Amino acid sequence: MKQLKLNLKAFVLLTSMAISSTLAQTQNGKLGKIQKIMDAATSNNLVGVSVYIKSPKFGKWIGTSGYSNLEEKIPLQENDIFGLASIGKTYTAVSVLKLVEEGKIGLDDKIQNYLPKEIIDGFATAKDVTIRNLLGHTSGLYNYNRNPELNELYLKGNLKLDTLSHIDALRKYAYGITEHTKPLGEYKYSSTNYLLLTMIMDTIVQNGHENFMREHIIKKYNLKDTYYKQTPPERLVGHYGDIDLNSSTENLSKQTIETTNWYSGDDGVYAPIEEAGLFLEKLVKGEILSEEILKEMMTWNDEKKPDYGLGLMADKSFPYKFLMGHSGRGIGMTTDLYYFPHKDMTIAIFCNSGLRSASKDYAKTYYQMRNKIIKKLFLF
Repeated sequence: MKQLKLNLKAFVLLTSMAISSTLAQTQNGKLGKIQKIMDAATSNNLVGVSVYIKSPKFGKWIGTSGYSNLEEKIPLQENDIFGLASIGKTYTAVSVLKLVEEGKIGLDDKIQNYLPKEIIDGFATAKDVTIRNLLGHTSGLYNYNRNPELNELYLKGNLKLDTLSHIDALRKYAYGITEHTKPLGEYKYSSTNYLLLTMIMDTIVQNGHENFMREHIIKKYNLKDTYYKQTPPERLVGHYGDIDLNSSTENLSKQTIETTNWYSGDDGVYAPIEEAGLFLEKLVKGEILSEEILKEMMTWNDEKKPDYGLGLMADKSFPYKFLMGHSGRGIGMTTDLYYFPHKDMTIAIFCNSGLRSASKDYAKTYYQMRNKIIKKLFLF
């Protein structure tokens, strides 16, 4: 009997080792190929790429390729910090939903209860818009951030954001504009919604929404290297793009920092890739919001073909079945951060090359890389 037990233990140990070895080979094989995909992208247009993958199958893996500083040829590091662009909307949405939990604001409250008459009168549908409409991009309010006049002034260096207040931005680039909008209740992505959410928070919380986000989200959940509307003191990557549309990479770090620190609610967050991934994981697994409020956040605008919930993007597509999270697109950064519930997998792809206002070559390289990474993880 004693010999049988010893043989059984040896068998279990050998089996476990064989399984671990097979898993390691699978991981090394797939992850090694993903590293090659990243390296190909950074040798063709993209300056630097960081990929974060976490799942029961793969464990945690962070791969980097290219440079954090192109001019000095400084390699990108795992803990380097990126501007997150519109991923910041998820952080803002969580902050607003925290206030909903505390009973300080209601999802179906009319925004006219919190905002000045001038703002309400500036938009055709604003009198009927609710907090829920802002969070879910169903307000019908024009996206000031996509106003052609504003973009042209900024890209030519003729718009100084330090002299432009947020209310003036609405006055000049949003009031009364109905082009490219949809009726109240229909989904149409608009950064104006999240700017207004921070203005509303400023009327509710002591010391303003910036302090609230830093204390109740960043500090509370131990996001030590995450910053909101504050330039990180170290390890911030250089941000690059092609706003001249000449397929030539230029350093846009100054412009990226300027916009990131100016935007309110619709952008503004800096973080390293792992910490951003950790934030999303805590959120979707119920560690930040109550079950009731998280369910509201994950109520999609269209259950059959979901685009958005309340601060979370969603998509049903082959081969991953379903994802939720957020993406960001700027002149100096490209970010994707998603959770795939069918695999309990988080995937983040951060790039310090911007696709916005760049030639199509940059977008082609980025999306080919992203598609290859997803197929490698989900298909073969």
